Amino acid sequence: MKKILLLVFILNILAVNADVIPSYINSIKKYGSGFTEIKSPLVMYETPSKEGNIVEMLNFDYKDKISCNINRNRCEADEVFALYSQSKKIALLTTLDESEGWNFVCFNQLEKPVCGWVEGDKNKFYNWLDFFNIFGKKYGLYLFKDLNKSDKILYASPSRQTNSTGTITLAKYITPWLVRGNWILVKVIDIDNEQKTGWVNFRDNEGKLKLFVKF
Repeated sequence: MKKILLLVFILNILAVNADVIPSYINSIKKYGSGFTEIKSPLVMYETPSKEGNIVEMLNFDYKDKISCNINRNRCEADEVFALYSQSKKIALLTTLDESEGWNFVCFNQLEKPVCGWVEGDKNKFYNWLDFFNIFGKKYGLYLFKDLNKSDKILYASPSRQTNSTGTITLAKYITPWLVRGNWILVKVIDIDNEQKTGWVNFRDNEGKLKLFVKF
């Protein structure tokens, strides 16, 4: 009996402290203009002003359970963050808008997302260009698991109308070079150690991501 209780306790700890790493196209349900790296404690306001009503107060320290002061029963890591990495100590929320030093962010995984304004000087916004340029070059990239074969084609320029330079089979390493619109120029080391270079479309026409930074 003691062993069973110990196992349950360990599993609960792992569940609380588990990283949130998107793996599928729909892993991030709210699509915006980029991500905001948030710091705890986080206060979300109804309007871009400290005089506005508070929508949510979020606390986390990459060790203990995450707490929401308002939505207390809907505050698991995988219901809140676009990414939550304990080892890198980074938490991201999807960003839908900006306004004079404020970022409009959303809890991503809820059926009815919780959205509000956060201070931009404390919580840094990264548009797609900055996100992939800064974090992608530091950590590398990975493809989501549910891509079609057509999504793994590399092109000579950022357009599907150009020639293909190869196809990604099972990438070991993906390094970004340039970002242009919804396209990234990447260098790929494939499963057979073959090196390939070309442009890949990193999100579809609906704004859904096809790849992510390998935090």
